[in-house]
Amino acid sequence: MSKSRSKRNALRHGVYSREPMLPGEKMGDYEALRAELYEEWAPEGATERGLVDRLVALYWRRQRLERYEHLRLEERLDAIYDKNEGNRHLQYLKNLAPQFVDAEGVEAVEKILSQLSPFYANLIPERNPECNDPARWGAAIGALLSSLKPEHLLDSPAMFVAIVNPDSFECEIARSERVDEAFDRTIKRLMQVKTAKQIFPNMQRNAKAAPKLIRATGPNGQMRQNEQDV
Repeated sequence: MSKSRSKRNALRHGVYSREPMLPGEKMGDYEALRAELYEEWAPEGATERGLVDRLVALYWRRQRLERYEHLRLEERLDAIYDKNEGNRHLQYLKNLAPQFVDAEGVEAVEKILSQLSPFYANLIPERNPECNDPARWGAAIGALLSSLKPEHLLDSPAMFVAIVNPDSFECEIARSERVDEAFDRTIKRLMQVKTAKQIFPNMQRNAKAAPKLIRATGPNGQMRQNEQDV
């Protein structure tokens, strides 16, 4: 494997990014987030960089969780719309049943079909059971359409109830809270490290050594203390 390919795989699968990219996610967005947090926290040293990288990962996971919840709601909403649309078709077909029951002969059936949209005009004969007696073709279609059982269409309040699942909603809140708690702990730890470096300057990068005290003899023979930078 070439070095360039290895580097691309590393960037994509976590050596540098720490997070694999899922469908719909972009490495550029992740790197932009990382650059923004690095600019905000200005980490110095391996410990601070590791904590800021942890913040980047937590931010990304929280955004991912929010996207997941949003897409799940969209999926449920689309499913309700599709179900409503299917029930509208079923109800329309059921309402046609009396016309076919009264139709006598093939010509009467074809006249009804000619007045329908191509979708229904093709669908009804395809779904109609075989009938050996042409005179009974309309009655057979009518019986089939009468047997359809469309459900009531869901209005806005009913759609809301069908889409929102209290159990999954509580699980989503719990997951979000756990991410927030980890986020808060990481920020607290990062602040502790930065504070410790201010209190103990020798922890900082390129910190100068503390001045040493040198004892020297004064003119009167007494010892005195001078400061000399080393």
